Amino acid sequence: MTDPALYQSLTQAIGAHGAWKFRLRAAIRKGADEALVTQAGDHHGCAFGCWLDGLPDDVRLRQEASETIVRHAEFHRVASRAAQLIKQGRIDAAQDMLEVEFTAASQALTAAVSRWRMPASR
Repeated sequence: MTDPALYQSLTQAIGAHGAWKFRLRAAIRKGADEALVTQAGDHHGCAFGCWLDGLPDDVRLRQEASETIVRHAEFHRVASRAAQLIKQGRIDAAQDMLEVEFTAASQALTAAVSRWRMPASR
């Protein structure tokens, strides 16, 4: 993979995962169903997860990639838990999770992706 292609893929991942906060906030207003819970928790099903899964083993084993893979899975676990709380009608708990755990998971993923992306920007 060329550096510009890597940079573009990683940049798109940051934006796509940033959109989850908006989706979950919208679900607080409108409600969540099982499909949202499942989708939020599927770190292999999103475009970035599919891209990560398709990386060659030698790339996946690099520290930047392996850290991003771990952070990506954690991000989706937290997003799924928030969606589950919304589905259960536990709105205050979901809002608290979005502000604390989800924000932390999102920041950790963004930081990992940014560390991986930095060398590709040169």
